[in-house]
Amino acid sequence: MEDSQFNKRWHSPTNVFMHLDKISKRVGEELEKSPKYQKARETRIAAIVAFVLSRLRNLPTYIRLPLDEPPDVYLMQPNLGTMDIATVELTSYRSSTESLLDQLKRKKLKQGYSSSCLLLIELFTENKVDYEAINKHSIEQNICFPIWTLRKVQQSPDTIAEVMIINPNLSKFLINVGRETFYFKDKYKVPQIFFSKRVGNRKNVRFEQMPGECNIAPWECLEH
Repeated sequence: MEDSQFNKRWHSPTNVFMHLDKISKRVGEELEKSPKYQKARETRIAAIVAFVLSRLRNLPTYIRLPLDEPPDVYLMQPNLGTMDIATVELTSYRSSTESLLDQLKRKKLKQGYSSSCLLLIELFTENKVDYEAINKHSIEQNICFPIWTLRKVQQSPDTIAEVMIINPNLSKFLINVGRETFYFKDKYKVPQIFFSKRVGNRKNVRFEQMPGECNIAPWECLEH
């Protein structure tokens, strides 16, 4: 485990959406358009992925945005006194003359990310997106890191996102944000925010709840 992950503040995905809801009610469409809210939008993507990871491993998943990049995001699952940590590299794909696979070959697939790094692509179109071709290329090239895509498929009455796991295997998840937020809180009954503290054995960690800190959004408390 990286020493840099001790004494840090971690946020649940439910806390992320609580703050996003507050911003949306205050500024409306500016949440989607303004550069001021770029970090908030990135955290929303990470929170949806956290819901998927929680379901896959049956463990709550927490989020931290570092002050310096890379990575763009840390995802963490408390697990038997330790922290299972993944890093997230965020990118996007919009309407383009090149396919998503060609864009990934040009920009991302030669970066040498570790197996603990998740390459996450936000899709603004499915035009020229061939999931099976990307999966085949990943297998042929022995790409060790997972590749996921995320796209919004419905805004109203419920926000629904589609997450595609492309590497190592093809899987699809449809995420109803409101339902997943309720499910997460009901199933795990964990704090909205806590700090990670080292204990005697450096491989172990304790999690310390910080009362009154739920009013802090993940993008407002960036740490090295």
